[in-house]
Amino acid sequence: MERWWNALGGAQHYGQCKNTESFAQTAPVLLQHYPLYRVSDAMCTGVDAAPLDDRYQLFQERYDVLSKNASKKLLWWFKPRLILSGHTHHGCEVLHENLYPEISVPSFSWRNRNNPSFILGTFSRSDFRLSKCFLPEERSVLALYCSSCLIIALITLSHMKMFRRSLHMLNSLLRKHKTL
Repeated sequence: MERWWNALGGAQHYGQCKNTESFAQTAPVLLQHYPLYRVSDAMCTGVDAAPLDDRYQLFQERYDVLSKNASKKLLWWFKPRLILSGHTHHGCEVLHENLYPEISVPSFSWRNRNNPSFILGTFSRSDFRLSKCFLPEERSVLALYCSSCLIIALITLSHMKMFRRSLHMLNSLLRKHKTL
């Protein structure tokens, strides 16, 4: 009897999966940290692209991007329908060999950029849809925190002032009551 191994390492029998649906093969989506080889971010545009002064800095193979050779091999082996990568901390869309779209996902940290973002994807056998979602800019969040703290402090101080007035009035009433 044939056996296969599940993700947890246990042996399973094929007989337990008799009425399963099989799907036609589709091109894979390649997820990787380093982008495929490109000279620089010069062709990248958009609000999450590298700043203009950084776009024309040349990338170093095997440090900023994969080597030309490794990139060609990955494209030849997998023929992916989409490549999602990161590492550069900036957004970029590249079409490799006029066939394979690569999207470099920008950083999701305020430490690396003021407008972090992430991508939500929906994938089917024949299509995919991507949505880029931006977090608020760090300065907006800090301004909101500071203004909220200021408003809370003002409200607290005004209530304390009213509380003092109430205590003063109560104290005055008690003194008048004692003198009668």
